[in-house]
Amino acid sequence: MLFSYHRLPRIRNYWSSDIDYSVPVVPDTLSRNRYFQILGNLHGNDNEVIPKQNTDRLYKIRPLMDKLNKNFQSLRMPHQTQSIDESMILFKGRSTLKQYNPKKPIKRGYKLWCRSDMSGYMYEFEVYQGKDDSEFKRFGLGGSVVQKLTKSLVNKNHIIMMDNFFSSVELYEYLKSVGIYACGIVQSNRKGLPSLAVDKALKRGDFDCRITDQGLSYFKWKDNRCVVFLSNYHGTEVCKIQRKQKDGSIMDIPAPTIVRDYNSHMGGVDKSDMLKSLYDRDRKAKKWWHRLFFGIIEIAMVNSYICYSDIQDKISLLEYKRRVTQGLITMSKVSSKKRGRPRSDAGEISELPPPKKRKTANFSVSDDIRQQNKGAHWPVFVKNRGRSQNIEVTTHKTKQRTTSRYKHTDKNDREASWEEDGSSSATYHRKEKAADCNRYKLAVFNNTVHESCC
Repeated sequence: MLFSYHRLPRIRNYWSSDIDYSVPVVPDTLSRNRYFQILGNLHGNDNEVIPKQNTDRLYKIRPLMDKLNKNFQSLRMPHQTQSIDESMILFKGRSTLKQYNPKKPIKRGYKLWCRSDMSGYMYEFEVYQGKDDSEFKRFGLGGSVVQKLTKSLVNKNHIIMMDNFFSSVELYEYLKSVGIYACGIVQSNRKGLPSLAVDKALKRGDFDCRITDQGLSYFKWKDNRCVVFLSNYHGTEVCKIQRKQKDGSIMDIPAPTIVRDYNSHMGGVDKSDMLKSLYDRDRKAKKWWHRLFFGIIEIAMVNSYICYSDIQDKISLLEYKRRVTQGLITMSKVSSKKRGRPRSDAGEISELPPPKKRKTANFSVSDDIRQQNKGAHWPVFVKNRGRSQNIEVTTHKTKQRTTSRYKHTDKNDREASWEEDGSSSATYHRKEKAADCNRYKLAVFNNTVHESCC
């Protein structure tokens, strides 16, 4: 977790003793040999029980993927409008699962089919393993991906946005029959689409549409160029869309409502990719599935950050990762065993006065860490003296003078006894004659000096 936002050229540099490399929290928490031992023995599934005729190429991490997909859908109420798109996890090694997509920022790596909302929260994902003819007989590759990712949304009146890779007339009819609304752009040469106006006949802001008997609406709208939309729930309503001109002015362009809805809800997967790429753990790995494993962990981290932002105060992703890292580090320092003898009155509950309130609420440690992991935040004693950051500690030491007792050791050398707060005694030596005279007069006043001393 710390490696994702505290970047060094190599992993071994985190345990370096050099000043410009050293990160003290890493060796204090885990040794270098122990880290590589855990990394080398990391497994997502039992290799000894692999079936002989195994066709699942993701068998090594299949339990992790299934568990995360289940938790992603159960821990957050699904938004009504969601989008389906593809994502990439960077990988340049050798693997039959590696794909090449020149239109993506990450051109080589593992391809993921994802379903998420506009906040970037990913509800479900699936790693592309290659074409399987048994699954793509009815809707093709893109349609079968939509059919698989929307199984949990059947008859719940959700709205799914998708691009032209997935859209088709037959798929939209199927989704409407199972209670799922769909909207997106579509390729103009798909089967079953009616013919519309020629592109040259349309001006900017003009559109042409057709509506089928099954309730599917087909639009061609011209902005800078013509764009084709397909929907199974939109009508012919018109709205205004703002476009910025070259001189900086804003111009309103008429458009069907399907254009506004598509632009407002289609970027969910891209938002998730953006959050994931901010502090991604981009490290080389010797095993092909390590890149995929840590990429899925980053997806889980982004989802947890979005849930935290909805419940708690809005913070940055960097601050959230720091809090999670500090919490995991302090949990490793908590001792589960109690030291010392058991108390005789352990069963008795003593009534303690309520603690005093602090004067300020701006603590240097976040509430998530301060209020958890009790026992990991004991003070550390150092040689250099300093002041607390938020608590002002004042000690009041009052010196109460008591009976003076003199011992005749020398004419100019006597001792006086003092008590400090009634608990400890401090002996002060004075050789000056003026100080002796003052003590002598005080002793005479208290009638505690022997008469022979006069």
